Amino acid sequence: MAETPDLHVYDLGHLGLVAGILDRIGLVSLVDRRVGPRPGEKVSTGVALKAAVLNALGFLSSPLYLFGHFWEGKPTEWLLGKGITPDLLNDDRMGRMLDSLYAVGVTELFLEVAKEAHRAFAFPVRALHVDTTSFHVHGRYEGTGEEEAIHLVRGYSRDHRPDLRQWVMGLVCADTGGIPLLFAPEDGNAADRKTLVDLVSRYREALDLGEVVVLDGAGYTRENLKALGSFPWILRVPATLREAKALLGEEFPEGAWVSLDPGYRGLEVERTYGGVRQRWVLVESAARGEEERGRLEERIGRAQREAEGVLRRLLARRFACDRDARRALEEASRGLAYHRRVYLGVREERRRGKVGRPRKGESPLGVGYRLWARVERDEGKVAKAKRGLGRFLLATNVLERERLPLGEVLERYKGQTRTVERGFRFLKDPMFFTGSTFLKRPERVMALGMVMALALLVYALGEWELRRRLEEEGEGVPDQKGKSTARPTLRWVFQLFFWLRLVVLEGRVAVLNLKPHHERVVRLLGVERYYLLQ
Repeated sequence: MAETPDLHVYDLGHLGLVAGILDRIGLVSLVDRRVGPRPGEKVSTGVALKAAVLNALGFLSSPLYLFGHFWEGKPTEWLLGKGITPDLLNDDRMGRMLDSLYAVGVTELFLEVAKEAHRAFAFPVRALHVDTTSFHVHGRYEGTGEEEAIHLVRGYSRDHRPDLRQWVMGLVCADTGGIPLLFAPEDGNAADRKTLVDLVSRYREALDLGEVVVLDGAGYTRENLKALGSFPWILRVPATLREAKALLGEEFPEGAWVSLDPGYRGLEVERTYGGVRQRWVLVESAARGEEERGRLEERIGRAQREAEGVLRRLLARRFACDRDARRALEEASRGLAYHRRVYLGVREERRRGKVGRPRKGESPLGVGYRLWARVERDEGKVAKAKRGLGRFLLATNVLERERLPLGEVLERYKGQTRTVERGFRFLKDPMFFTGSTFLKRPERVMALGMVMALALLVYALGEWELRRRLEEEGEGVPDQKGKSTARPTLRWVFQLFFWLRLVVLEGRVAVLNLKPHHERVVRLLGVERYYLLQ
């Protein structure tokens, strides 16, 4: 009877791409140097962290709190090192790994990893984008953490779960590909107004990579402008400021505007706010203006119906004299945003004691007056409201226009949605499974946040590098329609690698289902070892 061959088949897929990027950064050795060895451990903290990032970027509905289940059927020794078997990658090992990360400082450790990534891939940084988001947690978390740990409390919930406690993640991302350079966990009720500037100020020297730091309107306060000091910045000016409100509604000659990106125009003025000289850039977006114009017409329609309802009640009232009727109309007309109530006169009404034709010389029992008026649209008010449509204000303390032209102020601000906000959408994606957190201690929540941010770093870095190399080489990969593209998302590339298998037959290793586009991606990302293409 023939012997059964020693055959093992493993799901490799895109995990070799992720492992290769982590190797290029030098994650395992960096973390193990910082944490140090633990007596008797079979899986080092660096290897466990690499395994956690691979799990996080698995996109197989296996969230991080199901760590042990993810590795069933995966080539752990191939990806993580000799002697690393799935049974060693259990929830207990993940918990100890999180404790070790917390002990050395998650923000400082992440910053070191980001610096190594910058050295390994040499991506350019022209601007730093800063923002925060929240993640809700399940549990009470009452007095369970160390003094230095974050407080898991209720706060403004971006997840629309105000009933649950939460924590806040602060990220600083490069304008290149949205690659995160700094991660910081904060209390669940931390306010953007203070948190963002504190974050940049605290790690100012370490983040001295780009020309400008970009923040949203929450950071524009007198105190924050002083805290930022000479650090070059671009901030959105809140429309609630008196000076901003006047500028947003002001009428300017056509010649004052300068064309910016397609569909945008702008102009700039110098202002001093909070003791800081700055350039204010008034931007007008055609697409946003059209959208807001439709909403304005809806508001005008609602306002007219409300004004007509008030007027109907006025017309039904009886007044003692003409002056009382006029006064009531004036009071009701105050505060109308888009309309005016026009006085047309009053009608006298006499009240008698009986029905029929009055006798000669008979005096009425009483005389009253009814108002006669109508509601009109005030075109002057409407025109003024339309002047501010599609407009917003940006400010920068870079006064030299040659160093930061008007068009670049807008371009770098718009990068906020393509970088840090895109990163938050990635982390909250249901496929990533980290919209909520299932851990017992705040310290572990902080460390898990670092794992999440590290997964984002690897994803953004891999996507940027692959797109850059495809463009340089004039190559592409098939998109969903089978056409060649040089700008694929990394998630789609992961999908292309879905059917790749690692086979070990009698000690001989092979990778099945490799096609030319797989080989192209592997070569461009420099991860040939994991796919036997060296």
